[in-house]
Amino acid sequence: MRLDKYIASCTGLTRKEVKKSLKKTPAYVAGEKVSAPETQVDIKTKVVFLGEHLHYSEFTYILMNKAAGYVCTNRSGRNPTVFTLLHDDIKAKDLFTVGRLDKDTTGLLLITNDGDFSHRMIHAKKHVDKTYFLTVDRKIPESAIEQFKNGVDIGDEDLTKPATLEILSDTTANLTISEGRFHQVKRMMEAVGCTVTALKRLSIGPFTLDENLSEGEYRLFNDEEMDFVKNAGR
Repeated sequence: MRLDKYIASCTGLTRKEVKKSLKKTPAYVAGEKVSAPETQVDIKTKVVFLGEHLHYSEFTYILMNKAAGYVCTNRSGRNPTVFTLLHDDIKAKDLFTVGRLDKDTTGLLLITNDGDFSHRMIHAKKHVDKTYFLTVDRKIPESAIEQFKNGVDIGDEDLTKPATLEILSDTTANLTISEGRFHQVKRMMEAVGCTVTALKRLSIGPFTLDENLSEGEYRLFNDEEMDFVKNAGR
């Protein structure tokens, strides 16, 4: 594999950015200084780039702050997809989103090509908590806290599983659920007389929205997040 491609895969940088960086600061490949981006590298070789020991993985794991107006599908249509926000080197990896967010919902979105990881995060039997910040059109009733704790009727065969509602102001709250039913948050709020006007996902299990990312920006998983991928349920 070319050195620039290897580094891009490990860091989330574009190959153009890698080449520019190598001109200024060489990488260390098996202890030797290397500046030529076309240098062939074995994925098992020790590579140090900008002082960081890189670790190559056959899978890619991305944490994105999703912007409104983008859909979570690989197919382009009337609306742009979240994949149009990725640079070309990453887009070429047969990626998919871990679950979906509605077009107008913002916040934490995980993207990968690791089917096992995705299954562990979204399968109903795993009961992975997801927390959302929501804004509604009227005062949230205090009684909704207990209703959500006991399960609420949103028109499905079964009540929702117990959920935690933290009211922040008359019209804002954090809601933590462990399911992923269709439009679940919006339907739960409708069940207590409120219409959601804005929705932002803050966390999924141990993964939290990186506030350093503006809407539409993304990064690869950090070391702590990769530790979870490697150690949880594989």
